[in-house]
Amino acid sequence: MQRNSIFNTEKDLSDSIFGQGHIDLQEFKNILLSDERNGSFLFSILVELIQRIEHSLGSIKNIAQLSRGKFSDKTFGDHFHYIIDEEIGKVDLALSCISNYIKVNHMIEKTNTVHTLIEEILSHHKLQIEGKKIRVFRKFEENLPETTALDEHLRYILDSTLRYAMGWMPLSGRIGIITRPFMLQRESRESNVLPMEKGKYIEISILFDGCRKTVDSLETILKYSSSGKQSGIVDFELKLIQEMVNKNRGIMEFGIDTKKERTTISLKFPVERRKIVYYESIRAGHSA
Repeated sequence: MQRNSIFNTEKDLSDSIFGQGHIDLQEFKNILLSDERNGSFLFSILVELIQRIEHSLGSIKNIAQLSRGKFSDKTFGDHFHYIIDEEIGKVDLALSCISNYIKVNHMIEKTNTVHTLIEEILSHHKLQIEGKKIRVFRKFEENLPETTALDEHLRYILDSTLRYAMGWMPLSGRIGIITRPFMLQRESRESNVLPMEKGKYIEISILFDGCRKTVDSLETILKYSSSGKQSGIVDFELKLIQEMVNKNRGIMEFGIDTKKERTTISLKFPVERRKIVYYESIRAGHSA
């Protein structure tokens, strides 16, 4: 059986996609450098192109698998699948190398972390929110700066605060989430736990219908006693949240409007002064 009965020996599947000859590495680097100067458009186009080719290769693989055992000429069928697998393997290897090379050479600026985490957490608790018919309102500051708080610590803080709020909210209650940056011109010692140094901060305010009605003194919720030990642990969940906030040099404030039966929790964190960048992780052994 001749190979050119299926593919032209002068131009196989990999050549038809990448062309004959070698890829000029310096030319490819120039493309990446051009992308850095002119924005991420070219980068996104390259990524989308690779994804489309990978999708097409996956479809070809599936069709080839479905055709196994359906050739009247078994020798021809075996040879057909051998060539298909071989050529797809070549293209897949090239795509994987190019994709990973792009990823480890393309810096991504860390942005919109707070809002992304909030949306992820709201989505995670979607069933509970819908079950209690809770209405969610957002007022997000555009281009909110990054904070120095660690991502997983911030995720824990936001998730635990939202769960605490939902636990005290009535059916058909409302919850509002507001973010804003602000500048502290001088050191503040109004906090019960830690002073706030002057500088740039972000504030995440969570306001919701419902409140604890059995608290004799609101100070016992968050305040420490003179001995340094936690006094009057009324809401253990808030104590844990506050501990994590303090660990990230933040401030947690708690307020109740007993007349309107509403609760406000304010979370304040220092702004990250540095420009944080990262590289997209690669997937070892990825194939189409």
